[in-house]
Amino acid sequence: MRMVFLVAILFTGPALAQEAGTKSFAELYPPMPGVDYYCTDADGLRYEIGQVTCITASCETWMAKCDMSQNNTTWRKISDGCPTASLLDRLRALG
Repeated sequence: MRMVFLVAILFTGPALAQEAGTKSFAELYPPMPGVDYYCTDADGLRYEIGQVTCITASCETWMAKCDMSQNNTTWRKISDGCPTASLLDRLRALG
C-alpha cells in the first residue's frame, strides 16, 4: 500500500509542477481584497481608525479614539468627560 502511494506521488508531482509553471505568480495567487477597518458608535455612525469622538455609556461620558487591538477595532479611552458633552446631551434631548 505504501509503495502505491509513493509511486502516485512520484509520478503526479512533476506533472502538477509543469502545469503550475506556465502561469505567473499573479495568476496563481491573485491579491486578496483589502479589509476596511472602522468603528461604530451607539447610533451606528462610522468612524475611521484614528478618529476621536465623545462616547456615553452607563451614565458616563468620555473621549475615545477608534483604534486597533490585534486585528480588531476598539474604542480607546483618551480622557474623562467631553468638552461638548453638555451641548450634545441637550441636542439629543431635543431630537
